[in-house]
Amino acid sequence: MSINIHSAQAPMFGYRFQPLYALLVLWKEAEDDFDEISVETEDDVVLTGEKTRLYQLKHSSTSKSGALTIKNDGFWKTIRIWSSYANSTTHRMYFVTSETVKEDDLLFKLVSNDMDRIAVVRQMVREAQNVIKAREEAIANKAEKLPYEIKIHGCKAFMELTDNQRLSLIEKITIRPNNFNIYDVEKQVIDQLSQMVIKKLRQPIAKRLLEWWDQRLLKQNKINKTELLFQIQSFIAQIQSNNLPDDYSKAFPESVENEIGGYMEKQIDLVNGKFSRKKKAALSRWRARNQREVWIEDDLLNAVELKEYDEMLIELWSGKHEPMKEDLEEDEETEEVCQKKGLELLDWIHDDSHLHINPIRSEWKQHFLIHGSFQQLSEELKVGWHPKYDEMLRES
Repeated sequence: MSINIHSAQAPMFGYRFQPLYALLVLWKEAEDDFDEISVETEDDVVLTGEKTRLYQLKHSSTSKSGALTIKNDGFWKTIRIWSSYANSTTHRMYFVTSETVKEDDLLFKLVSNDMDRIAVVRQMVREAQNVIKAREEAIANKAEKLPYEIKIHGCKAFMELTDNQRLSLIEKITIRPNNFNIYDVEKQVIDQLSQMVIKKLRQPIAKRLLEWWDQRLLKQNKINKTELLFQIQSFIAQIQSNNLPDDYSKAFPESVENEIGGYMEKQIDLVNGKFSRKKKAALSRWRARNQREVWIEDDLLNAVELKEYDEMLIELWSGKHEPMKEDLEEDEETEEVCQKKGLELLDWIHDDSHLHINPIRSEWKQHFLIHGSFQQLSEELKVGWHPKYDEMLRES
């Protein structure tokens, strides 16, 4: 998974949280399927539709949080940014924080959507005036360190607005306190899925959705709700009784060359297969092996079912290998002919074997599972390509 929440360093938590929060905003708050979400554009997160919603995120990676008050530096830093939207009729702003807002604090009006906010504006004006005055006095006294380094710019921007602009700005702001943190994102996604799929399937779908979302945002920083809903439906369709999710058909190891080796490579050498065939075998085996592990980890199927499928593959292989071996022994063919016939069998495994066996699920369409599982079986010497592979390799 590209999003590795638990490996993130503390300074990166806020940065990593933004795209994750954007996913939930688009899913839960977009009013139209063509509403669009972006990250780090006008604000930390921006939802664009009939109205433009700006989300300023103040993330904390710990469960401990204090109280948000009118004196908060982060709040005033955000006021500086949002002051330019005071006259806008299309913008709404959301201050998202893990801190609490006490019900007896005037800021609670911005939590409860109480639109009588004149008293809030007055309190903010007093706070801004006090900050500006203290700053000016420190400058006049040539203080070595000036106070309010962070919030002074927000205070000045607020005081540069007219009375009506200040009220207009504050009427557009909603505070969202007690917000979840980065560790809770997957749970939030699972909760969203609770009305859509049975409990067993929620975590595997949530994991894949977060992986897809991370990769998708790397390609383009805007996503509309239609694309998100389509992807969710796609994951749900994959994880059904007649299908399985495809996590590896487009994936690559860090180095395909490093995946070449062992009996798998020796088997290909026995039939004089060159590097291109080894590379093809190594890639399909890497994909199949990893896909099988993920399915087991996510409890989508079990090892017994995979073992039974391997037995079907061995039976299919035996139907090709045994007659070849008997014919070559009867005709006492040369090693060159044995290699040629073995190479033909290897190519059949790579190119056509999937046409002669049912997929592991009726709706499973990817061929790498069959091709790669054959290569893993060759590594275990349960199948081979040369008519005498078993005795030649077990003796070596």
